[in-house]
Amino acid sequence: RKLNKAERNEAMFNFGYALVDGHIEKVGNYNMEPPGAFRGRGEHPKMGKLKNRVYPEQVAVNVSECARVPPCNAPGHAWGELRHD
Repeated sequence: RKLNKAERNEAMFNFGYALVDGHIEKVGNYNMEPPGAFRGRGEHPKMGKLKNRVYPEQVAVNVSECARVPPCNAPGHAWGELRHD
């Protein structure tokens, strides 16, 4: 349990903050949900449906023009779109 917490804290440190206009801002959500059964809350219409796996080709990476593009860790795949908004 402590090891899992340490891994989450390290991920939060690495991916949980962004530099926006010279200020450090907390990122809302930086995790991707794994494929599996959708477990909505209450009477959700998609409850029980299967979620598909998200591949790197479906992900748009938004970084500044001077920033280093993060490497895609999936072998044989590349990011779908690179944006500079």
